[in-house]
Order: sequence, then C-alpha cells, then structure tokens
Amino acid sequence: MPKKVNIAEQRRVIADAAISVINHAGMEGARLRDVAQAANVTTGAVTHYFDGKDAVLEGTLEEIVRRTLERIGKPVAPEAAGSVDAFIGRAGKYLPIDETSRAEWRVWLAFWGRAIADDRLRSIHRQHYNDISDRMVGPLSALHGPTPPPYQQARRCADAVIAAIDGIGTRATLETEQWPAKRQKETLRSLLRPILTEFAHGKDRETA
Repeated sequence: MPKKVNIAEQRRVIADAAISVINHAGMEGARLRDVAQAANVTTGAVTHYFDGKDAVLEGTLEEIVRRTLERIGKPVAPEAAGSVDAFIGRAGKYLPIDETSRAEWRVWLAFWGRAIADDRLRSIHRQHYNDISDRMVGPLSALHGPTPPPYQQARRCADAVIAAIDGIGTRATLETEQWPAKRQKETLRSLLRPILTEFAHGKDRETA
C-alpha cells in the first residue's frame, strides 16, 4: 500500500524552506528550484502543492500567520492572565528579536510590497490581519476582569496593539543593528502600557 501523504505537512515543509530562501535572496531573487532544494524535494513537488511563485509566497505567509495564531492561543498561567505587563511580554515575542522571527518578518514585508498594487493580495493581507485581531480579543478581554468588554472595544484595542508591533517590527527588520531586541521590547512597552491600562479600566480611546 502506498504511503499516505500529509498534504498540510508537505505544504508546511515547503513554506518553511521558502521562508529561508526569501530571507536570503529576497522575493524577486527567490526561485522555485531554490525552494525545492531547501525543502529537499523536487521542483515538481513544489509546483504540485503550489501553483507558481505567488502561490508559494501566499502559502509561506499562511504558515507565518499559523505560527502567530498558535502563539497567541497558547495558555498562560492563571495569575498572569489579567496582567498588563504579562500581556506586553507576550506581545514582545512577535517582534523580530531573533533570526527566525526576522526571517518571518522579511517575508511578511515582501508580501506587503506585492499587495500594494494587487487587489487580490490586499484582500488576503486584510483577512490575515482580521484573523490575528480576532484571536487577540480573548487574551485582551482577560485584562478586563470578570466582565468581558464589548467585542468592538476589544477589537479596536487589538488593532492598536498590532499597529504598535507592526511599526516597531518594520523598523527593526530594516534597521537590525539600530533596533536590538532590548530596544524593541522597551519601545513596545512604552507604547502599549498606557493603551492597555486604559483598556483594562474600561476606557475606549475611540469613544472617549
């Protein structure tokens, strides 16, 4: 009996290889045969799971988002669930603070570059942000205490958190030496603490 192929796992292997290739060669310099070599598969296997270079980029971004959602969904200790500082500490893990996360950020920014002039890619980009924001609503709501905040209030706060991470992450990806991990985390803390403190006390900056 032929061995059953796990399609999702094969796509992840190829996407992981593509992260490495794009990280070193850039999106324009990344070739399907380089991705195949990094994944230890044939070029035919890459095109079997992904219909061309843009599909590889989209699949690679999906893998990065999957990892992000997985990290957001990880449980925290009960005593830390309602802590603003603990939330900021978790948020700092999404910054480009090591080589793995920097590689993911470079792919993310490469996708931004293509999405600017492509309606379909912009739609994909918007949906990924919606998914990340929605997943962040739960951990944010824990800051509010026993009474959950209105969904839209938590969602606006999630968008603000993501905007802060995006801003710092973009600078740190493009200016690695000027933005070491310590500076990134300190900057994120200074941006998020007032926002999250107000949110935890039931205030909404948009309606205040």
